[in-house]
Amino acid sequence: MLFNAFQAIYIINLRRRTDRRAEMAQQLMRVGLADDPRVHFFEAVERSDSGCFSAAGTHGCYLSHLAILESESSKDRPILILEDDCSFGREALEYELPSTWDVFYGGFTAENDRDPYTSPIIGAHCMGYSAVAVRFAAKYLRDLLDPGFPPDSQAAAKPTFDASIKPPFDGAIVWFRRAHPELVTVFAQIARQRSSRSDIAPTRTLDRIAPAVVRRVRKAMNFMRHV
Repeated sequence: MLFNAFQAIYIINLRRRTDRRAEMAQQLMRVGLADDPRVHFFEAVERSDSGCFSAAGTHGCYLSHLAILESESSKDRPILILEDDCSFGREALEYELPSTWDVFYGGFTAENDRDPYTSPIIGAHCMGYSAVAVRFAAKYLRDLLDPGFPPDSQAAAKPTFDASIKPPFDGAIVWFRRAHPELVTVFAQIARQRSSRSDIAPTRTLDRIAPAVVRRVRKAMNFMRHV
C-alpha cells in the first residue's frame, strides 16, 4: 500500500480553514489513516506580503512546504506532504511505489502529458520524498530564495529572466528535479485537488457575495467526482 512507504505524513492547513481540515479528516478515514500516529496537521505559514513571489498566498505556500522539509532534513526518513485540498481516488488504496524512488507525485497536470519527466508541472497537493530527496530539496529550496540564486539553465532559456520573482512551489520542485537528475521521480494519478475556495489565488466574486451557495455547489461537484 502506498502509505506504508512513508514514516511521516504532513497535511498543510491554515488554522482558519477548519472546513478543509474536516474534509481532510474524511479523506484520511477513507484511506485508513484516521488516528494514524504518522499523520500531522502542519499549521500553514500565512504571509500578508508577496515577498519574492507573485502573490502573498504563493509566498506562504512555498514557506509551508519548505518548513516541513527543513524540519525533516535531519531525520533520515521518507515523508509525504499533502495540501489540505487533496482528495484520494480509489487508486490510492491499491497503488504501491516502486522499489527505487526519490520524488513522488501523487497527482499533477503536465504541460506535456506524454513526458512529465521533462515537462513543466502544475500541482503539489500530494508529494512524497525519500530521505535523500528531503535533504536535497530543503537545501535547494532555501537557496532558491536568495536573490543571487537563479538556476543557470532557467536564466539562459529566458532572456528576460527575473531572478527576483521566484516560481511557485510546484514550479520550484520542477527546477529542483532538473538540478538533481540523479534523483528518481515517480508519477501517479491517485489524488486530485478538491473544488474549494483557494487561499492562494484572489478570492472570486461568488465566494464573497454567496459563500454558502458556492460551498454547496462545490460539495456536490466533489461528490460527483467520487472524492
